[in-house]
Amino acid sequence: MLKFFPAKTFKAVLILTAVFLFSGWLDPYRDEVSSGNKNFQEKKYNRAEEHYNKAEKYAPRNNDRKNLSFNKGNAEYMMEKYEDAVDKYRKALQSQDREVQKKAFFNLGNTYLKMKKNREAIESYINALKIDPDYEKAKKNIEYILSQKKRKQNQDKKEKRDNKDKGKKDKDRDKNEKEKKDNDKRSEKDQDRKNERKKMSKEQLKNILNSMKKKPVRRKKGKSNERIYLKKYW
Repeated sequence: MLKFFPAKTFKAVLILTAVFLFSGWLDPYRDEVSSGNKNFQEKKYNRAEEHYNKAEKYAPRNNDRKNLSFNKGNAEYMMEKYEDAVDKYRKALQSQDREVQKKAFFNLGNTYLKMKKNREAIESYINALKIDPDYEKAKKNIEYILSQKKRKQNQDKKEKRDNKDKGKKDKDRDKNEKEKKDNDKRSEKDQDRKNERKKMSKEQLKNILNSMKKKPVRRKKGKSNERIYLKKYW
């Protein structure tokens, strides 16, 4: 003999089954995270952050909220909110998921690199390598920072040498210009002395001529055909 549930009981069972099925389809946490990821891929970082904030309200576990901090940090990094991104990545480091920790250290290093904090960036990459020694991206970023540092040191040395050489050239040029000015001054003084000598000779000649006019030389009688001897040089 078949047994039937009363109509009320059957209705209650049907509603309960629908709730279980619907709850299986509906997961607001994952829905918001998915919407946030979609907006992130579309470069709508502000919208992505809004969805991540909504997802945090529905996070079933505390560890899910820590994992979600990683996504929020990425959105803020892309919007160049580096201080906020650092804060979110640090929260993500508290996750129990080692993969999330590794990626949080790596992105933290990238954020410090954007902030020109190279020492902190290298420390973050090293921490990522402690979790995964084969993490190639972390190794490459450390090499990049070190190569940039070496390049800057070489550039500074070159600029120092160039400035030193320029200073020496300027000093030599100034010295040559000073010597030229001194030579020009000496030449002017020598010329002045020559002109002065010429001037004095003319005056002396003039005086001699005037003196001769006043006191003409008288020849003695019978001496007109005398030989004139030139004085020899001593």
